[in-house]
Amino acid sequence: MDEPITFRAAFPAIQSAIKVGDAGMRIQLDVPESEMAQAVRLITLRDVVLRVTVEAENSGSRNRTPGRRSAKRRE
Repeated sequence: MDEPITFRAAFPAIQSAIKVGDAGMRIQLDVPESEMAQAVRLITLRDVVLRVTVEAENSGSRNRTPGRRSAKRRE
C-alpha cells in the first residue's frame, strides 16, 4: 500500500476493548462516521500484517473521539 490509512478513533467504554491473552493482544476501536471512509480501507488489508503507530490527538486529554456520542442504556 502506497498511502497510509489515517483516521481518528477511540477505545470503546467497555471492559473488553483491550484483551490480552496467551496468543497476544486484541484491540477494538470506535470510529466516528466522519472517519469511516478512511477506516473502511482496512478491509483491503485483512490478510496483511500491519505496522501500527498510535498518536494521541490531544495530549493529556481523556476526551472521547469528537463526533462520537456516548451510548445510553435503554430501559
